[in-house]
Amino acid sequence: MGRFVNTENKVVVSVADHKDKRFASPLWEAYTGSDSAPAAEGYEALTVPKLKAEIERRNADRDEADRVSSEGRKPDLVAALEADDKAGGGIVPTGH
Repeated sequence: MGRFVNTENKVVVSVADHKDKRFASPLWEAYTGSDSAPAAEGYEALTVPKLKAEIERRNADRDEADRVSSEGRKPDLVAALEADDKAGGGIVPTGH
């Protein structure tokens, strides 16, 4: 059974091997991590627009004081997401 992560909303799904080919698109990537948010190397692989989209997703239901900063260059965005993960804000749903 293969696992894939949606590059836009970070949802992880498990797929029967005979259906793996359905997930051959830029929207899906093979998932090799744990059931939590992508590790630092995962964020490094994302583009700036995808990093900002992840930050926007996380900030959607947060108070102004609790929001993840979307300012700065790529290293700043990666650091902000990593700090949010350590604080417990980047939990990714699985098994949908």
